[in-house]
Amino acid sequence: MDVTTPVTEPLLRQGFSSTATLEALEDVVLVPKVSGKLKELRVSPGDRVRRGQVLAVLDHRDQDAQVGALSAQTAVNRAGLEQARAELEQAQRERERYRKLLAEGYATKQELDTRVTALQTAQAAYNRAVATIRQSQASLQAQQVNRSEFVILAPMDGVVLKDYDLAPGALLGTSSPVAEVAQIDTLKAVIQVPENQLPRVREGMTGFLTGEGFPGREVTGTVRRIDPYVDPSTRTARVEVQVPNKTLGYPIKPGMFAQVFLVEATAKDALTLPPTAIRDGGVFVVEDGKARRRAVTVGLVLPDRVQILSGVASGDRVVVGGGDALTDGDRVSSD
Repeated sequence: MDVTTPVTEPLLRQGFSSTATLEALEDVVLVPKVSGKLKELRVSPGDRVRRGQVLAVLDHRDQDAQVGALSAQTAVNRAGLEQARAELEQAQRERERYRKLLAEGYATKQELDTRVTALQTAQAAYNRAVATIRQSQASLQAQQVNRSEFVILAPMDGVVLKDYDLAPGALLGTSSPVAEVAQIDTLKAVIQVPENQLPRVREGMTGFLTGEGFPGREVTGTVRRIDPYVDPSTRTARVEVQVPNKTLGYPIKPGMFAQVFLVEATAKDALTLPPTAIRDGGVFVVEDGKARRRAVTVGLVLPDRVQILSGVASGDRVVVGGGDALTDGDRVSSD
């Protein structure tokens, strides 16, 4: 007959485990919106980048020339607009002058009509000049936007994961990846939780991560997202555990494999026994060579340990094996 004494565990955790591959919180593969030859690639894998930083530049000489030509045409149209404005203002002054002269008897109605017609002509010319300058400005702005697409910028603060081994002169299309940028200050471990365990998961739960990529270290994360549906093909739901990688000193990297233990409850200085010691809500304690049955109250239940809240003390000798046929008061011999 096997006998043991209860063991006090400094910290007992009840929960369940799952496996996950670590991912960046945000991960973007950048592709150009235009086709062209790569002029320069300014980053390499591992480089930290800031939002708006130039990562790559495509050859944009043709676009520069078009921007220059449209800028020059816009300047010409702007000068034409200024001239049309001056002629319009002069025509307005002439009409007003002849209106007064007619009222004073120094001009004829025909002379005033001539000035009115001249004003209408000047107004039409000015309107055309306004439309022309707006059109040229719109064309210039569109070309400037097109020109900007030849410069690829970082969409966020992060780290360059890949540069796809590109070299200057490479011809890129609108589906050609140029760089992959990820935000790794916070990583996420995505686990698939079976639907029968899903009621045990809640946002804010602590998850402890271990893995071969960071041996001997336990990394703490927090459940931040639980998908509101169950995948009918796998009968699982996606749960996201986020890890503050930056504050921990970047011990983990995207792509690492990890074991995630989600903690449902904890207990400090917990008195524990092996599960085999408990039979029908009680245990047998060896006292003076006899088996004495005691009812126990259990707390946290783990696969290999059960927390005992009451019924036994730390020095008690408890039967854990070979006592299936015991009754209260039976004489026992223990190992």
